[in-house]
Amino acid sequence: MKKYFPLAVCTLICFTAHAQKAVFENRTVLSDSVNSSSDESGLLLSPDGKTLYFVRSFYSGNVDGATGRQDIYYSTKRSEGVWSAATNIGPPLNDEFHNAVCGISSDGKKLYLNAIKLFQDRTNPGISVSTLTEEGWSLATPLTTFKFPEKGFFQGFVSPDEDYIIVSFEGETTKGLEDLYVLKKGSDGTFGEPVSLGDKINTSGFETNPIMSLDSKTLYFSSNGLGGSGDGDIFKSTRLDDTWTNWSQPENLGTKINTVGFDGSFVVDQNKIAYYISGEGASGSGNVYTIDLNPPPPPPAPPVAPAPELVIGLPAPPESVDTFGHALFAFNSVIVNPESKESLLNVVKKLKKNKAYRIQVEGHTDSKGSEVYNQRLSEKRALSVKTFLTKNGI
Repeated sequence: MKKYFPLAVCTLICFTAHAQKAVFENRTVLSDSVNSSSDESGLLLSPDGKTLYFVRSFYSGNVDGATGRQDIYYSTKRSEGVWSAATNIGPPLNDEFHNAVCGISSDGKKLYLNAIKLFQDRTNPGISVSTLTEEGWSLATPLTTFKFPEKGFFQGFVSPDEDYIIVSFEGETTKGLEDLYVLKKGSDGTFGEPVSLGDKINTSGFETNPIMSLDSKTLYFSSNGLGGSGDGDIFKSTRLDDTWTNWSQPENLGTKINTVGFDGSFVVDQNKIAYYISGEGASGSGNVYTIDLNPPPPPPAPPVAPAPELVIGLPAPPESVDTFGHALFAFNSVIVNPESKESLLNVVKKLKKNKAYRIQVEGHTDSKGSEVYNQRLSEKRALSVKTFLTKNGI
């Protein structure tokens, strides 16, 4: 029997590269300069990210004292990133009724309000607008003419360019409690009748606290009809066309943001820093929270063993071992990293020139995972390298 011995055994070592999965940081509550012992709600951030508007309910600092229902407060972001002490915006925007900001113009000189004042002692659901003058904020004038039902919880969001309004209300056509609708501005400058955002968004529960992203593509809202952690969770959905009735499946923002209490008024600035209202419990008071939606920087990559020097020599005795090359794999992957293909193609060229050589492929993993799992992963990686080489003529 004729025996064949390898003239040289060349080891192809497969190193691993690691990929870090992106995660968000934990939320933090803003300081007492913004939050109080009373309930904060109805949060909205100016388009430039420098002013927070929100509501305090039954607070001693309200225009009508602790018996006053809801007053508008604001806080400005200082140059060092600290929010100033909240200030009551005062009359004429605050009175004995429920007062709230539901929109801010791009230049910050118009505030859209969550009610229309008809008489001194009465308001109707709807949107009104106030303009900043040299004397302060003007008396609000009606922006919408549609007669919204006087039931349930009415809330709106006006885009900074005043092109559309998203409203939450309970009416004859709602699927359950409050649903979300859009009002578009017509060519004559007035807003048409509300159109439902559709079955992807609206449920048999409530949908409230609508806020659109700066690019008008992503809707953030609160719902208790889509499942979640508690009283009302924050969801997001992407607008898929200009009909405003075609949306992606709403996505729950998760337990890093949502709690067993009511969570809502979610707004994101240009740097992907979010601000929102979160309740302390099933019926507890709300506070203003913030969370950085940018993934934290990945930890330093673990040191990678340097690739062995490629050595090619004349046919040697069988016990001689040279290293021909290496291949990299992403974490937990058996697919050869594209950057490694050049190294493998160089191996192919050298083997074709030295046909007396034989090679041994070794697969390796890191220390994560069980021994059995890592053994199988190593074998699969070695097989991937073998497959690559054979497809290229070895």
